[in-house]
Amino acid sequence: MAEQADPQWVRSGWGHRVDSQDEAFRAIMRIVSLASNRQYVWRGSTDRRYRVRSSLLRELIVDESDPLPDEVLIRQNELAILREAREWSLAVEMGPLASDLYLLAHLQHHGLPTRLLDVTYNPMTALWFACEGKDDVGGVLFAFDVTSLPTYPTIDPQQRQTYGLQSEPLAWTLRYALRQSALNSQPFLVRPTVPDARMAAQEGLFLSGVVPMNHPVGGIDGLPIQLGPPPGREKLAVLFDEGRRRVGRPTKLPFCALVIPPELKKTIRNHLTALNRRRSVMYPDVDGFRDAYRGDHLDLDLDSVRPVVSAYDDVDAGAS
Repeated sequence: MAEQADPQWVRSGWGHRVDSQDEAFRAIMRIVSLASNRQYVWRGSTDRRYRVRSSLLRELIVDESDPLPDEVLIRQNELAILREAREWSLAVEMGPLASDLYLLAHLQHHGLPTRLLDVTYNPMTALWFACEGKDDVGGVLFAFDVTSLPTYPTIDPQQRQTYGLQSEPLAWTLRYALRQSALNSQPFLVRPTVPDARMAAQEGLFLSGVVPMNHPVGGIDGLPIQLGPPPGREKLAVLFDEGRRRVGRPTKLPFCALVIPPELKKTIRNHLTALNRRRSVMYPDVDGFRDAYRGDHLDLDLDSVRPVVSAYDDVDAGAS
């Protein structure tokens, strides 16, 4: 993977560095309560140097000095991956409901490169991901205002794919979402219709959209996000300051990056256990247990195991 250009979240005017666990929690609540009737989704990255990029965009970047992959290249690779996934008979359990959009979400969930970006409705879940590892480098918590964005379920309840494109009925929902994204220059949300245990625990969904034709915004690549001028470091500092809210804070916040210093990660993780945010809760499946075991996140306590009797001497297990 090519080395990414540091987005410099604080210097860009879209980010704020928190200096304590109290400030991190306070900043989240200040974002949520900045204006009424706004909806946010959240994303945590354990490395603040990472740009906001989908896994497919990231995989296709060979050199940071080259132009970013455009929509045609993304779409070509997306269609090739979807075709191969169907050749492998993936998602056949859904039968005729396994549209391209459903299959794309299914692949993203299992670590395949797609244009979907994992986000969550729960800021505490995203904060846990921002602090989950790499204690030698700062993490970052992203907030996206998605109030006006369209949301598409992974399973179309009206089964519109049956008449949207008669030649490619399974492709209709995704193609429609991408077309609307291109026409309106805005991303869209993808909501799992039947979330599995992990998606339910993480309150997860996806943010996606067509690759914009203009230059990327700040450290956000491959999403048609129209942010306008950044609020700036001074206004964000006023917004997240202690005490009562003061004049000088931003009136709106379409995007924000809260940078978590490396020395705060462990402290915040410990505080988040009180909110039931821990690895076993975030990854409540066999894959999560496997990754925890391989990543040395499990501390096997041999002393707590009942006394072991060798099978050679275990006469109580049964006679010959």
